[in-house]
Amino acid sequence: MARISRKHTAVLSDLDSRQIKIAVYVRLSNEDNGGRGKDSISNQLELLLAFAEKIESAEIVETYVDNGWSGTDFARPQWERMLDDVKNQKINCIIVKDLSRLARNYLEAGDYLEKIFPFMGVRFIAVNDYYDSANELFPEKDLITEFKNLANDYYSRDISQKVMSAFQSKKERGEYIGSQPPYGYLLKDGRFVIDEPAAAVVRRIYAMKAGGVSFYEIARILNREGVMSPSRYAAEQGRKKYKESSHVLWQPQAVSRILYNQVYTGDLILGKYNKSIYSSEKQGKRGEEGWQIISNAHEAIIERPLFLKMQDMRERNKKVWRDRQGNDAYKNVLEGILVCGICGRPMRRNKDVRNGKARYYFYCDSARNYAEATCSTSSIVDYKIYELVMKQIRMQMDLAIEVQPFLEQMKKSSSYIGQCRQKIRQLEQIKKELDRYIYLKTSIYEDMKQGILTKGEFLTAKEKYTMQIQELETEMKREEEEIAAFDQCVHSENKWLKAFLKFRDATELTRKLAVELLEKVEIYEDKRIHIRFKFRSEYEYLMSQIMSCEQGESHYVESVRG
Repeated sequence: MARISRKHTAVLSDLDSRQIKIAVYVRLSNEDNGGRGKDSISNQLELLLAFAEKIESAEIVETYVDNGWSGTDFARPQWERMLDDVKNQKINCIIVKDLSRLARNYLEAGDYLEKIFPFMGVRFIAVNDYYDSANELFPEKDLITEFKNLANDYYSRDISQKVMSAFQSKKERGEYIGSQPPYGYLLKDGRFVIDEPAAAVVRRIYAMKAGGVSFYEIARILNREGVMSPSRYAAEQGRKKYKESSHVLWQPQAVSRILYNQVYTGDLILGKYNKSIYSSEKQGKRGEEGWQIISNAHEAIIERPLFLKMQDMRERNKKVWRDRQGNDAYKNVLEGILVCGICGRPMRRNKDVRNGKARYYFYCDSARNYAEATCSTSSIVDYKIYELVMKQIRMQMDLAIEVQPFLEQMKKSSSYIGQCRQKIRQLEQIKKELDRYIYLKTSIYEDMKQGILTKGEFLTAKEKYTMQIQELETEMKREEEEIAAFDQCVHSENKWLKAFLKFRDATELTRKLAVELLEKVEIYEDKRIHIRFKFRSEYEYLMSQIMSCEQGESHYVESVRG
């Protein structure tokens, strides 16, 4: 690992002369001895707090504990909170037990030690590895650090390979490698055994569906009779994963999952998902052709012919559903945009054929498909929605057409010219002030060398000027963005204006028009709709500038008359 540059050493030197504000960071993954032994959270904290108290001019500001988080990446809640505190200058020194608590990924750990921490002015100490980035508490040691990081990286990869190998052996023996069995079964010694109370419910669900009862009606019946949902049943059995699910009711989706799960025929399905333990990279759900199916691995709850009957019904239902969505020539142009104003769920569209004539209507997905939904938004014919939406879009288009020539006049007005000059003057003033503070900051070092300033006065002034420069840079950026937005606004580049003028000749609602102009359309029980257009902030900004210019112009005329 390369040595820290002189520039970074200077930063740490400045840091050391100020009070050291310490963050104690501890991490423990699920694989680290199950939280026992020398790497336990309590042992790490005890070691680090005792060590930190011995550092002169140091204050322990905060402790950050990531319990149960892997060291293979930095997506950890307490780590991210700690970095936010670094950015807010709440802390300037991080202490860990050893480098493996920082990370087990060689490359990313090296980036933090060599680049990120020095850039942020953060001192980093790994107690048991005798590493101190300021080289005060321990001697400098680059190679040892590099090889330790490399060993940690190798350790994570090795553990991942061993665990995956163990999983594969269990698969080959027909053992289940998950932690939670499906509803209707218990998990004993890696195999499913029937949980009779839940299995009786599974059999009843299959019987009701075979008798023609819908998913929605099955869920409603089970809820009415007080039958516990799978999540609620698991919570009652004491499974921690479901401890917050005691209120969950039966839903049509849960009924569907049971009816289409091959596990109830006695088959064990493995390898549905592919995930690397080392990188935590989930590659998503595999296609059915990639699953590993072990037939008759456990006792069946449902006979195979009945399960296959359910799958035939599923395919027929899919065909009916696709037919109800309409052909390619008549797509739902508001798909994903039209929602129920009460529950927020998407409004679905179906086809209804009466007397040989097809009619399409929207309905609330929640009101129809959720057993205990409070939403009662009724269905409405699709063309009525399309007409109402297009009418509102047309009003926006007409406003855009009316605004366009007014902008051309505004660019020639004295008020607009005055506003432009004022904004430019403000920006130039900020730049001058920024240049002045940059000069002051660079000159105080020479003052210290010549004895005009003490080191303490130098550091105080440096911190003051740095903060002032940061504030001015923020103010300058904000002013530049304001000028750019103002300039864009009056030169027909305003996004709202540009978008609605683009469709000025449109006479009917199309998918392209809806996607580009509409953010969301909400419909309520009384057939009232509320439309959220895109580019609302751009529209509001444009209107405010127009009003400002109109007021400025009237003041200018009055002053001339006076």
